[in-house]
Amino acid sequence: MDGRQRDRVLRLVREHDEAVDAQELAGQLGLHVSTVRFHLDTLCEQGLVERTRIAPAGVGRPRTGYVAARGRLDYQSLAEILALELGDTTDKRQRRAEHAGRRWAQRITADSPAAEPADEPLDRRAALTVQVFDQMGFAPQPAPLDDPATRTIRLHACPVRGFAAAHPEVGCALHRGLLEGLVAGHAELEPFVEPELCIARVIAHD
Repeated sequence: MDGRQRDRVLRLVREHDEAVDAQELAGQLGLHVSTVRFHLDTLCEQGLVERTRIAPAGVGRPRTGYVAARGRLDYQSLAEILALELGDTTDKRQRRAEHAGRRWAQRITADSPAAEPADEPLDRRAALTVQVFDQMGFAPQPAPLDDPATRTIRLHACPVRGFAAAHPEVGCALHRGLLEGLVAGHAELEPFVEPELCIARVIAHD
């Protein structure tokens, strides 16, 4: 639920051309202002939203306002260009994006303890997946356990959803490679099971 609410807050901030405060967002979303502030703090930590000051209409102190992080637009444009440079066919782009994702995972885990991901317990590998994807802005939410050999993680807020939907052979493949690299290949990524939901699965070894 937190991930879905946070995604709604982010989308509404992005819809505003100017800074908006927590009180106004709470009114438009039908949420308590404390809940909205909690999500805004998280979005700021993730680099998706930035704080600013809103000058008062009359006498009084400035209010804290929030705007969408501008750097995301630059990343989106760069991603579009890079997608076309990965290859002249869908298969080539997908293979190269998955390989890049695995290399990315190697960098992320370079400073981890000496144990190989394949030797780590299932819950620990799932926890690493949640940690990394949370830092990237996916708003991951572990799902209730329904299979002792699988840990399912719901991803509510892909930070490049528009790009991934337009170029799944790059955006989704990159994240699939990252996921597989984090857990030594024993994982699945199911993109866009709903318009705003992807599913990651960390699977036990045979």
